[in-house]
Amino acid sequence: MGEFARLSGVIFEPGKAFQDISTNTRWWPPLAIIIVLSLVFVYTFSQRVGFERFYRQQMETNSRAQQMEPAQREQAIAMQVKIAPYAFYGFSIVGTPVSALIVAGIFLLIFRSFLGADIAFRQVYAVSCYSLVPLIFSSIMGFAVMMLKDPDQFDLQNATPSNIGAFLDVATTPKWLHSLASSVDAFTLWSLALMATGLSVASRKVSWSTAMTWVVGTWAFWVLVKMGFAAIFG
Repeated sequence: MGEFARLSGVIFEPGKAFQDISTNTRWWPPLAIIIVLSLVFVYTFSQRVGFERFYRQQMETNSRAQQMEPAQREQAIAMQVKIAPYAFYGFSIVGTPVSALIVAGIFLLIFRSFLGADIAFRQVYAVSCYSLVPLIFSSIMGFAVMMLKDPDQFDLQNATPSNIGAFLDVATTPKWLHSLASSVDAFTLWSLALMATGLSVASRKVSWSTAMTWVVGTWAFWVLVKMGFAAIFG
């Protein structure tokens, strides 16, 4: 399959597309698209919203930051703004490939150790990368929302109205609850379904329902971990 057929197939005919992906394990095209979109998004965010405004918003919703002296808060904000370009642009370049790598390693372990699937790492990594195709649409939607919204009201952590957390008040909602609500995202659920489809096709012997159970279960465990951190450090 050509690359356009692959990318469109992941959206409209995921079973057929992942058959080709698991055979010809070319993994970089979706990552390249997502990285370019991320870099454009970060640049536009830095110009329209600004890193300083972002970190001040973070300070306003952080109870520990509110206990700091004003001079300490300003010093902390100045330091964060200074390192923000390196952190944001660096994460845009390496964050997605590394995340896909970690996810692939986890599911390779699960499917080979617990489900007895005869599957290679290159197959799982290719599936992991193409399962991120929904991020392309999420990035485009987030960019549109950022351009339409008042910069003072734009929430980078909930850039798209595709999860429950986007409709909750960050200042009054408990951090653990907001973390849970933000995790229930339409694009994330779409990616989970694609991941289960790809792993089921690549392993051949594992049914889609079994693959989906393990994929969703692993994601749910990660959501619980994030909720715990939000409750403790929020």
